[in-house]
Amino acid sequence: MANEQLSDEFAGISWVEYSDWVLTPTQDRSKRTLQKVLTSARELFLAKSFETTTIAQISKRSGVSSGSIYNLFADKNAIFRALYEHFRITREGQIDTLIAAHDWQRARAIDIVRFHLDIIFSSSRDDVGFLRLLEQRRMSDPQLFGIQSQAEELFCQRMLALYQLRAGDFGHEDLKTAVYYVHFIIRGSALWSILPPHNSDQFLRVTDKRYQQETLRMACRYLGIDEAAPT
Repeated sequence: MANEQLSDEFAGISWVEYSDWVLTPTQDRSKRTLQKVLTSARELFLAKSFETTTIAQISKRSGVSSGSIYNLFADKNAIFRALYEHFRITREGQIDTLIAAHDWQRARAIDIVRFHLDIIFSSSRDDVGFLRLLEQRRMSDPQLFGIQSQAEELFCQRMLALYQLRAGDFGHEDLKTAVYYVHFIIRGSALWSILPPHNSDQFLRVTDKRYQQETLRMACRYLGIDEAAPT
């Protein structure tokens, strides 16, 4: 049965025009069809699993014929890559807005580290189901792995530009390597929180203040600053 109500999440999906995985639609009707397919696929991937979801099921849920879906996507992998493109571009835009809203020239070193942690932890909190699926898929799809690795690189470059504003406060001559290492400390903590899906330990969650503080402490110790002291 087709969806009678669609999520607004993919409304106005201009990001698709920049995707390597989607045949760019040129008509409003085609965009509406694409929205139905992406919304339905995301719901099924999260509710069932990527492996057990079929194109036929996406077709039934979206009300779009299998033939029309294959006109847009080569296979399920291409659909998931398009979903990741939406996620990535949306998050990058939000991060750019957050960066532009702050006067980083006046920021302390600890403020930059906290900002770094907040971005990753908030995403892991708000997008936990999709990120869990992404981590599972990236190990099975080399192309997706490459795309995500490039996105990680771009994010680290954004953060490095902020860290460089207080380069003298950090105890590393090679600040770039230090920032990348800290990024994977924070990212690893976030992943530990969402994998496996039935984590019963309340402490090991990005929503737990103690867990946030412990991750911040590890990052600050590596960078050579005191998380409790102004710098």
